[in-house]
Amino acid sequence: MNKRHLARLALLALIGLICLTAIGCAPSGIASPTPERAPATPTPLPTLTATLTPSRPAPTSTPIPTATLTPTPKPTPTKAAEGLTITIVYDNNPYDKRLKTAWGFSCLVERGDLKLLFDTGADAPTLLSNMATLGLDPTEIDIIVLSHIHGDHIGGLEGILAVNKKTTVYLPRSFPASLKKKIGASARVVEVHDPMEIAEGIYTTGEMGQGVLEQSLVVETSHGLIIITGCAHPGVVNIVAKAKEITGKTVYLVMGGFHLISANKAAIEGIVEDFQKLGVQKVAPCHCSGDLARSLFEKAYGRDFIRVGVGSKLKDRPRG
Repeated sequence: MNKRHLARLALLALIGLICLTAIGCAPSGIASPTPERAPATPTPLPTLTATLTPSRPAPTSTPIPTATLTPTPKPTPTKAAEGLTITIVYDNNPYDKRLKTAWGFSCLVERGDLKLLFDTGADAPTLLSNMATLGLDPTEIDIIVLSHIHGDHIGGLEGILAVNKKTTVYLPRSFPASLKKKIGASARVVEVHDPMEIAEGIYTTGEMGQGVLEQSLVVETSHGLIIITGCAHPGVVNIVAKAKEITGKTVYLVMGGFHLISANKAAIEGIVEDFQKLGVQKVAPCHCSGDLARSLFEKAYGRDFIRVGVGSKLKDRPRG
């Protein structure tokens, strides 16, 4: 048994331990949340198209701090003019009936030549099976961004690293040193604390919150920002405000887990109001957002609410 194989086994064991011990985003007392019922007939895959004229960006913006951690890679060119595709490959909400649902979240962001996987769901077999069904090749992933330490977001990592030896993993600096070392045996690791540009026009918010520190993904498009959240432990409104602060741009879409599954109606309505004040044009909550939150956002946003689940493919084409 060679050293590489031993390193893979150690990584698998460590991630498995985290998956067993981390409470993730599930509310207390829920062992295996029941996914929402799939629609009787397949819903057409949504295509993101600009229907609103974005307001002007703020006249000033907070510059991205220079990353102090080493090594700091140069942003990867992404050929932004070629458009953007986001595919949800792991989620507990059904969408594409061919795919498996399970508690957790992962999505693949493709722009130009870049393939970026945001989070990896709770287990490798489900993640890899869904990707295979969708015709997505895990060996082609250039970058993996892990939002936070919970097992329902990092559990599938070992499956990707087992077949992909060239990827770079961007993870919160607060991850345990032992886990960072094990991941580093199979991939290049970049620790994230402050906001930074990962690839051309693609940013991380940096670590946010207290207790569970979490980073979110921010993608610039010609229509405004697309913000992708894992679980939004720091507060989804805070994340949106941070993304605007970092870039000085308007917000086109917020998608991912909003961490509202246990929130009451009044609290959710307050968040909807805050979204509207922040100028969020479209929303696509999933994972730990909860049925009530999805319903209230749909009521408030109407046609600008995008119902998503595992297998949803969102496309944004540049203006022009």
